Amino acid sequence: MKQERHLYVVYDIKDDSARSHLSRRLAYYGLRRVQYSVFNGIVTLKDKNELLKEINEMELGGEDKIHVIDLCEACRREVVIIGEMPDVKEHVVV
Repeated sequence: MKQERHLYVVYDIKDDSARSHLSRRLAYYGLRRVQYSVFNGIVTLKDKNELLKEINEMELGGEDKIHVIDLCEACRREVVIIGEMPDVKEHVVV
């Protein structure tokens, strides 16, 4: 059985190119945009580790920030979402 992780990725990146690159990669892994610089979704543990590797290899500016928040199952059950969310998609080719 695949271990699945519920991730939130929140970022503040000044450079348009780096910001666009990150949002495309997050969509590729099946994460969905919640707000302009917030994505969430469920990924396998393998995909989470690959995504973290990609993020760590990005060249960021001194003030840029990326937060990857991995929710445990108990915390995930406590998430309250008000409003409609699009369906989760697995790897999307962009």
